[in-house]
Amino acid sequence: MIPRSLIATLALLLGTVAFAAVDFGAHAFAFADFRDADSVAESCDAGGASFWCSMQDAELTRVPTKGVDLFFTSAGEIVAAYAKPQKGQNLQNYNLDNRQNLIPDDATIPGAALLLDGEYLLPEDAEASWERLSDTVVEGTFRARSGPLEVVRTVRVANTSHTVEIRVDATRVDAGEDETPVQLAFPGVAGVEDPVIKIGQGLGESGTHATNPLSQPVPDPSYVSLQNNDRNTGFAIILRPVSEADDVQALSLPPRRASLQTLLPAEEGASARLDLTAYLGPNELVRYQQEGYVELPGLFRPNLLGRLSLGILWVLRTIHDYVGNWGLSIIVLTLLFRALVWPLISTQTRSMYGMQALQPKIQALQKKYKDDRETLTQETMKLYKEAGVNPAGGCLPILLQMPLFIILWRVFVNFEFAEGFLWVPDLGQADPFYILPILYIGVMFGMSWFSSRGNPQSLRQQILINVVFAFILFNFPAGVLLYFVVSMGIQVFQYWLIQRSQAKPAAAGAKG
Repeated sequence: MIPRSLIATLALLLGTVAFAAVDFGAHAFAFADFRDADSVAESCDAGGASFWCSMQDAELTRVPTKGVDLFFTSAGEIVAAYAKPQKGQNLQNYNLDNRQNLIPDDATIPGAALLLDGEYLLPEDAEASWERLSDTVVEGTFRARSGPLEVVRTVRVANTSHTVEIRVDATRVDAGEDETPVQLAFPGVAGVEDPVIKIGQGLGESGTHATNPLSQPVPDPSYVSLQNNDRNTGFAIILRPVSEADDVQALSLPPRRASLQTLLPAEEGASARLDLTAYLGPNELVRYQQEGYVELPGLFRPNLLGRLSLGILWVLRTIHDYVGNWGLSIIVLTLLFRALVWPLISTQTRSMYGMQALQPKIQALQKKYKDDRETLTQETMKLYKEAGVNPAGGCLPILLQMPLFIILWRVFVNFEFAEGFLWVPDLGQADPFYILPILYIGVMFGMSWFSSRGNPQSLRQQILINVVFAFILFNFPAGVLLYFVVSMGIQVFQYWLIQRSQAKPAAAGAKG
């Protein structure tokens, strides 16, 4: 029987869960709405050099997507970008010094800042307009004056991607003395003191790259990136010139900036264009594969699990080619995975049940030989041998399964399904009707029931742990929960079959 305290906990947690789909689109936002706006303002009053010190009264636009929430100025600069731990979340904690904010709040320039030969010129007379191109894409058009330049910028944001398309046209209003580099730069990533900067040329195995290069232009770059580290973890900002771009160079600028640049002629009326994409999100292989960054040389060096993840992605896409729906693809892939680990689960479960059946005898031996450790060990091993139970029989199957579980988890959490299934309008967001979380609680209760084998205390503990974990999953993408429900449901069925097969011989023996 479930204790009343657990029921009360359930009711309290359920009352605090509120689902809302990501409100994709362009929304007005004020600097004061950031949770730590007052402390940033105080830092500026004390002489801070952050770009926020000149932007506290700026008109901002928030564009939340399933993977990252972006904040733009009226000149099209990115002043904050919050990468989400789980896709489809609605973030509430917009702290500028949050490590999920990929734009360092103490930087002297914002993200996607336009520089003239390394110098940031604060935009003036900026005007912005936003247009919804489709259910999943919005476009912003921006006009501003930056020193001797008239700047027109177009930004396109998709709800299903971490990649932002940026086009900047800069025209000289006043003539200069010489041809001048115009750069679009990002000031760092996620508040890291010393981010890793990479510049690549070419693609795939034939391409080359440099890590933390000198501050000199690199022609014909395939990308320039900022990463938290070089260990395949954390976050990344990746700038890529579009394929038809000419005369674009990559440049690492001190102290921690990465940029793409082109040259602007000196005469009045001359213009230059920077046409690029900017990725802002996790430094993660599944996202890179889906958004087309895997072939960039040196950006990511997958380990064995990573390469297996790419194999799982290939299988998932192949299944989708046949069934035509991502929800069905998740179910079919989960069924294939469960068929693969079925023998391992059977071995593990029979070992677990055997050990549980021997517990009374083991406890009797421990009581009888409590002062003789050597005899206790010998008698215990003899008991295992007579019962045909291997005490390590449940460990090896778990160790063999774990890499597969990790790979599937990484794939489903990071993959963008962008499609509905049955009652779920979008597998990349949480289930709006809580059906999948409730089903998850049901299958986890079944697993707890079979694994506890009549031990009420163990059953209560497992139910409490699983229910709390279930409420953590309420805001997970529906595709992830669909995988959990199907996978755990099959395991419950397997538990039932094994318990049933063990009960029959026991019943037959009792009858005889």
